[in-house]
Amino acid sequence: MTDFLTLLKQKQIGARERKEEVKIVLEGQYKVAYEILLDAYNAGLHACLVGPPGTGKTLLVRKFAQDLGKPFYWVTFTEIVRSSTLIGSFDPVLVFQKGFSAEAFVPGPFLLACIEGGIFFANEINRADEFTLNVMLDALEEKRLFLPQLRTWIRVDDGFYMVAAMNPYEMKGTRKLSEAIRDRIRIWIHLDYPPPELEKKIILANCPEYRIPYQILECIIEIISKLRTHPEIEKPPSIRASIALARFIGERAKRKGEITFEDVVEAAKYVLLDTIDVRAGTDPKSVVNSVLRELGLGEIP
Repeated sequence: MTDFLTLLKQKQIGARERKEEVKIVLEGQYKVAYEILLDAYNAGLHACLVGPPGTGKTLLVRKFAQDLGKPFYWVTFTEIVRSSTLIGSFDPVLVFQKGFSAEAFVPGPFLLACIEGGIFFANEINRADEFTLNVMLDALEEKRLFLPQLRTWIRVDDGFYMVAAMNPYEMKGTRKLSEAIRDRIRIWIHLDYPPPELEKKIILANCPEYRIPYQILECIIEIISKLRTHPEIEKPPSIRASIALARFIGERAKRKGEITFEDVVEAAKYVLLDTIDVRAGTDPKSVVNSVLRELGLGEIP
């Protein structure tokens, strides 16, 4: 068994995060959530972040894992993710050469997190089907994991820790988590879109190479804030959309030598129209234009 685990570790195959600076502002709700995660981790209690898309859940968990100095693996769940995605599978080419052996087995990100004592981030966990999630149950509770492909059990490293993230149940494409999974997630942390002043800091942290005038930054925040509360929008713009607007405008300013409100309107056309989801029968452009007109910025032609 020791040789088998050593072999898997040496492969380093999976969704391990590259070492890079995580640009997040640990203030307000993010500071609170970070401290809750730290306490939950030290207490051995798996946690889940709950909030709409684009509220910084992934970035927060990456920062958390990086500060702990632990390997970071993740999967974003969809209806096509299967148990083999998490555990691993046999490489057909290697099977032809070595047969159905450990040498031909390609470990998945959940398995690697288990054997390395890393952080596993189960992103959008409530989009997965129950059968797929069931493969994680023993690892989360009993600290052991069955590998059906190799017909063997492995012991989960004591440092292993899972953080899940999920969208609110009312969003399209989500499922209700099974009682078995809910029972193994002991800490629930709710996040929402940050207040304007905090979002400005997040934008600036992610656009350090650009000089964005205060009035332009204010304009970006006003557009995003109004779209998030617009009655015709089902999926509002995320923090990523705010950052994208600022970066697009900043890059244009480097080329033109100035930033105008016309640049904001043009950026809204290329960033926002395909970012938001609106109610059936509603045109995204008309919704964005209604906000732009309300702010006295004109409209997208």
